[in-house]
Amino acid sequence: MVYGGNVSDLDSTGDNHPAQVYQDNDIRVEYHPKSGRSMDIFKIDGYRQSLPHSNATLEPEPWAPFRTREDFEFAELMLDTGVTKKQAKALIKLFHKCIDGEGNFTISKYKDMEDTLKLASNRLANVW
Repeated sequence: MVYGGNVSDLDSTGDNHPAQVYQDNDIRVEYHPKSGRSMDIFKIDGYRQSLPHSNATLEPEPWAPFRTREDFEFAELMLDTGVTKKQAKALIKLFHKCIDGEGNFTISKYKDMEDTLKLASNRLANVW
């Protein structure tokens, strides 16, 4: 049921597909070239049963080399949002101020911040 696709089974055109005719619902799996694995063809009926079992172990701490998952998520958020180094440093300083008990952070959702900003804008003098 599994096509073990090796180079000798490729057609003479040099295309990366076997000379056999695909049938409706066949599943063609092409692996990254650096994996060294050849293409596989699976029949839909036996796909789950014929999948190779992986001995790969899950990394217990996939966020390494960060010390914690939260450290990784923070760094990822900083990169995704495009904050500057100065802004990231200010956020880290603010977090540690609250962690150390020297400050309180009470905003629990975006709407809290948005509503407070709206109230603050009403306190400014209208210059127009």
